[in-house]
Amino acid sequence: MSTELTDGLHVLLVEDNPGDARLIRHYLHADASNTVDAPDVTHVESIDAAMDHLSTAEFDLVLLDLGLADSRGIETLERLNERIDDADIPPLPIVVLTGLTDDETALRAIQQGAQDYLLKDQLEGELLERAVRYALERHRQERQLERQNERLERFASIVSHDLRNPLQVAQGRLGHVEPQTSTANHLDAAADALDRMEELVDDLLVLARDGRSIDTVASVDIADVARSAWRSVESPASELHIEVTGTATADAGRLTQLFENLFRNAVEHGSTSPPSQAPGDAVEHDSTSPPSQAPGDAVEHGDPGDTAGVTITVGDVDDGFYVADDGPGIPASERDDVFDAGYSTNENGTGFGLDIVREIADAHGWSITVTESETGGARFEMTGLDLDGDG
Repeated sequence: MSTELTDGLHVLLVEDNPGDARLIRHYLHADASNTVDAPDVTHVESIDAAMDHLSTAEFDLVLLDLGLADSRGIETLERLNERIDDADIPPLPIVVLTGLTDDETALRAIQQGAQDYLLKDQLEGELLERAVRYALERHRQERQLERQNERLERFASIVSHDLRNPLQVAQGRLGHVEPQTSTANHLDAAADALDRMEELVDDLLVLARDGRSIDTVASVDIADVARSAWRSVESPASELHIEVTGTATADAGRLTQLFENLFRNAVEHGSTSPPSQAPGDAVEHDSTSPPSQAPGDAVEHGDPGDTAGVTITVGDVDDGFYVADDGPGIPASERDDVFDAGYSTNENGTGFGLDIVREIADAHGWSITVTESETGGARFEMTGLDLDGDG
């Protein structure tokens, strides 16, 4: 749909005052700039007549007077919107016209979907032309966003279905296995991993469908959430140091997912050990562990010739926390790109981990930055948290 007033633009004017209708037509046909062509205007005097035309012809925009003979005020817009919905007519932009100065009605009109609210006694050609063009552009962008959301919803549903089927098969098969002593731990770990995958599918669907919204927040202990996340990360030869204190208002599930993705990012990009160990092989050190422990002191579970993993530290900053590692770090030239979807320097990585981290931070209203840690690795700082105090 064009955002210019061209001879291809069709406007439906709903106005029961003949004098006002002539004046509006004049403004639409006598643009002072002389740079655009006048639109084709169809004039009707009631909502019923408007619906007759909308049902049989295509229009790009409606100019609606709120003070009609059979309807007054915001009810006029509500009735037209209801009739359009009931008739399954595609949404189109509506610019409201009125002779009354009423800020409350103007606000309600915008809330009801009107693209603009114009006072008749202040109308002139340039103002009306600009209102029409802006209304068309805003409406076009709204429709584009709706289509994008519909595609995202279809994608999320397909991913959900295609992931859930093999998950359910694997969970069902595990349920029929009589674990031997030597394999019990492996089967339990596999079952836990499948359950966590199912939780992640649910979380990702919420992110995809609800965008930046957060449904439930509560006071959570940051250190406890970090420990819980670490237990879900496959991290051979790597260590976690917990130095963070206090609690924050957050969605515990989303915060867990945030930590998991930061931890996995550190392990995948900082360790050369084979990623084949069970999550239980990870080593965790509380804040009582010496923070000066060198990366070489990490307990290693890979082959003797393998390089040790990374040491990850979760600590405090003024209004939040940081997650730092002693891996190779992120070049300054790439730090602006690491949160982009699909970005990864690991050939086995999905490139979505840090994008998810940013989405979760945004959903809480937090800020996230990446810099260099004291040991030359990567350091992610989460700030702007609603901290409740020290633990």
